[in-house]
Amino acid sequence: MEEKEQEMTKEEMQRFLIKEAQRGSTEMEAYRNLMEILGIEFPEIEDEGKEEEED
Repeated sequence: MEEKEQEMTKEEMQRFLIKEAQRGSTEMEAYRNLMEILGIEFPEIEDEGKEEEED
């Protein structure tokens, strides 16, 4: 099954965040919900300096 990309305009994103705030969501919850709708995720970047300190 082909996945359809969903695009939101800036105004639609703002309306979504307003609705999330009205529902009582925290700012972080609202951003995560928006990211889920958009199909994006925050990257996990390994810190090479951290690994060296642990050795």
